[in-house]
Amino acid sequence: MPSPAAILCVPAKWVQLYPSVWLKSECMILVTGASGYVGSKTLAALSRQGFPAAGMVRTTGKRVAGLSAETPLRIADYDDPRSLLRAFEGVSTLLLVSSDGDGRDLLGHHANAIEAAASRKKSSIVFTSIIDIDADSPFYFTPVYRDAERRLRESGLTWTILRCGLYSDLVLDTWIKPALSSGVLSLPTDTGAVAPISRQDVALAAAAVVASPMQHAGKTYELTGPRKLSFHEMTEAAGSAFGHRLEFAPCSPADYLQRAWAEMQDPWPHAFSTLCRSIEEGRYQRITNACEHLTGHPPTDFRKFVEDTAASENAGSN
Repeated sequence: MPSPAAILCVPAKWVQLYPSVWLKSECMILVTGASGYVGSKTLAALSRQGFPAAGMVRTTGKRVAGLSAETPLRIADYDDPRSLLRAFEGVSTLLLVSSDGDGRDLLGHHANAIEAAASRKKSSIVFTSIIDIDADSPFYFTPVYRDAERRLRESGLTWTILRCGLYSDLVLDTWIKPALSSGVLSLPTDTGAVAPISRQDVALAAAAVVASPMQHAGKTYELTGPRKLSFHEMTEAAGSAFGHRLEFAPCSPADYLQRAWAEMQDPWPHAFSTLCRSIEEGRYQRITNACEHLTGHPPTDFRKFVEDTAASENAGSN
């Protein structure tokens, strides 16, 4: 049996059954954050198209549950550079899907992954960044992503950056669904609008890029939804889809922050309050055709997204 220092690249069902077994193998494409939505859906898209790809996860067990049993996995931790070096062995294209959490942790995660990829001399690295990247942005995570983009450009690697707009999933799950019971969504975004894009569409765009990375070398794509919507429009659409009366009521930043402190752990009160300010300043309302250019079809409109989500949840409860 190979030593634990060897590289792991085995089907997920093997990892669940034999978590201590490490097998040597080479995989052309490695997707980090494979247990998350974007990572897992990117892997699924690559698998459907027959591309050799593996997912990187931190642990086995429940974190593997969302992946196909046939998905090859490599185990590594962003905080452990040695594990990253092992995971990147034999990989020619890396999709670095950013994690979340404390900004200082993310800064280190990005730095460790990019340094490990550069030391392994990966031929290409694709990074999921954010559209709100300007130096004067108030958003909590903007400096983190600006740093990662700088490191990529200075790494000597062939790179592609996917700057993602605000996720439709985040708007729905974090803000709209919790407001359904009260009938009022209250955020300090004033009249700010967004062009939300689903994580599914981002995953399909990412799969298209890592499948032919040299065609996209040195390019930065802004991935947005097809339509700019106000929060009044989004709450109306979601209320109709879920069968609830729902309205949007702007609030002050101080009121929102006080409420967030009572409901969330750090860093999320600060992160979401600064995100709202960024939305108010119009930093998420841009519309691009990059997703359609990469995938061959337009991204899902937010109204359709919430209708499909509501229909799926209703079907699941019956």
